[in-house]
Amino acid sequence: MDVFDNIKDRIHGPLGDFEPCASEDIQTAAKTRAFHFLRASPFVLPDRFLSWFANVCAVESEPSQSLWHMNVTSGGAHIFLIPSKTLRSGKEIWGDVRAIGNFSQDDSTGYRDGLLDLSLLARQVFISQPLRLFLYGFYVRESHLELWMFDRSGIWCCQAFNIQHEPERFLSLIFSYQLMSDQDLGRSKIIQNDENGNFVILDEISQSSIRKLYLDDQTIASSEDMVGQGTTCYRSRLADSGIWDYVVKFSWRASTKRPEEEIFKFAMDKKVWGILSLHCHKVINSTANLRRSLKFGPYREFLPKSRQPEKSDRSETDEKKEQDIAQHTRVTKTQFENRELVCIVTSPAGRRLELFTTRLELLLAMRDAIRAHRSLLQDARILHQDISPWNIIIVSPRSPGEPHGILIDLDASMNLDIGPRSEGEVVGTRPFMSIGILHSRRHTYRHDLESFLYVLIWLLIVKDKGSPPPGSRLKMWNRGTWEESADDKEYDMAEANFGRMILSEFAPEYESLKPLAEKMRSLLFPIEDGKLWTGTDGSVAATNALYDELIGAFEDAVLREKALVT
Repeated sequence: MDVFDNIKDRIHGPLGDFEPCASEDIQTAAKTRAFHFLRASPFVLPDRFLSWFANVCAVESEPSQSLWHMNVTSGGAHIFLIPSKTLRSGKEIWGDVRAIGNFSQDDSTGYRDGLLDLSLLARQVFISQPLRLFLYGFYVRESHLELWMFDRSGIWCCQAFNIQHEPERFLSLIFSYQLMSDQDLGRSKIIQNDENGNFVILDEISQSSIRKLYLDDQTIASSEDMVGQGTTCYRSRLADSGIWDYVVKFSWRASTKRPEEEIFKFAMDKKVWGILSLHCHKVINSTANLRRSLKFGPYREFLPKSRQPEKSDRSETDEKKEQDIAQHTRVTKTQFENRELVCIVTSPAGRRLELFTTRLELLLAMRDAIRAHRSLLQDARILHQDISPWNIIIVSPRSPGEPHGILIDLDASMNLDIGPRSEGEVVGTRPFMSIGILHSRRHTYRHDLESFLYVLIWLLIVKDKGSPPPGSRLKMWNRGTWEESADDKEYDMAEANFGRMILSEFAPEYESLKPLAEKMRSLLFPIEDGKLWTGTDGSVAATNALYDELIGAFEDAVLREKALVT
């Protein structure tokens, strides 16, 4: 998903004037600094803005904490507020960015494109700072400025103003950002640091004896979308242990969703086999709380490019209006979705499925993930609904009968006794969605089992490379409309096409797994009336038969693999 798709219908603005959440002392200091700066360096015309702003970038805060830094582009500049020690060190800046700006010097960049450029900078900040609560930004186009704010529910801005007419206001804002604390700028203090590394304190959220967990430096899962769940997971360990036994998961879930921890508790009470154990959970913050002082109207979305105002169509009196986001957007029916930042601690940690080291390890993990899916469905009447390589982990059994693979992430799951949140909702990760779900049919167990086939195919073609190779049919599964993706998959799953379109892409080292993939395809897509059948037989007998046959197919593949090894 690109940045346009991620924010296109979640734009608020223009709101009335709003200022950064700075204390009165900071505002006073910023205004004083702006007054003295303008006496020494009067504001200039837009075509000399960058050279003038370079002087602003040299003004340090007191005590020296952050400096503005510019990366000049062909049509303007990207502007970042960064701790001075980070700039001096020469290290990667994204993890330390405090605020951002984008300056478009002329009409070589359209208004919308410049805003999307600013949003790309914001997305990179959220990727590098996954627990960021919100981010301030500003967008300067010629002489007009909009203040923007980004959070997990969308983006919003204030009414534009002319910085040539109000240069002291502009500089006061710029210096306020410099003087504000990390917390005021939206940086989270959830993760702390000491001589032993990064850690979280769980005293307030732990329902067990766990009080403090150290986090691995690298995440084991993270999202690149700025608006949405922003799920981030870390392996973690107790202070006196060298083993990464736990996973700390942070996510911005929709407040209308049934809490994942409730589903975990229910599944654990029902003795579901092959899922994570829940230890701690807490709601930390919400986007509604972060926006509590503001009044919002409906969301807006970008107008089609063909309807964007052109400079040649504007009179001088329209110049200010052109800079207004309202001139480039229209009201949409999308409703504000409050998102809650949640911390959940589970075990075991395991490894991502895509990091399998042998064919046998992959087979055992996927076999047991299907067994876990069956237990979740039949013991607790919960349907997972989001089977993907990233929602299965490899674990090492500590005793006979324990799983080699575990299902994780019950965020999207559905209690069948309650039903979906909304009729016709499409749930899942697109490349692994079943044909039926892409056709907006009601989610069933069979659709999830179909997703297991796509997971196997994906891993044997892509593994941990991130995306399919050039020319791969798998690229067709993740583009176009839902219906187009469904048609592509249906074509690829046909018996006449599966071998030459899909199996032919398997790397030579996975030749021995082609019979398993073909067996799964034939079980999931029988022929009825001369056509590929993609429906669901929900009877108890048919449900048990399909699970038995798929698990049996993996058992046969495991035996063949063990024979090859010996």
